[in-house]
Amino acid sequence: LMDVKVFDQELDALEIQTVQKETIHPRKSYKMNSSCADILLFAQYKWHVSRPSLLADSKDVMDNTTTQKYWLDIQLRWGDYDSHDVERYARAKFLDYTTDNMSIYPSPTGVLI
Repeated sequence: LMDVKVFDQELDALEIQTVQKETIHPRKSYKMNSSCADILLFAQYKWHVSRPSLLADSKDVMDNTTTQKYWLDIQLRWGDYDSHDVERYARAKFLDYTTDNMSIYPSPTGVLI
């Protein structure tokens, strides 16, 4: 499992109140049709968030949406990502997982890496 010390070291800078490591299903890496959060961050205040977008998208839509919970889902996948668009793959999986009934996310805001 992931080590969350990097978040613990940046609590004040990132305005994080609590970092929580989620319990992960032991076969998460083998399930391709659903997922779950690995890490959950709780804000000291409220974070401004955008709509789902690609990492390098310069046209993020910020519509004054805020959250106090933000999850991270770390995906471990095999393949030749030099010849595939991993950014679009991650966005497609994010949209699939956040709209299905099988994936487990503790809030509507997060990131799939």
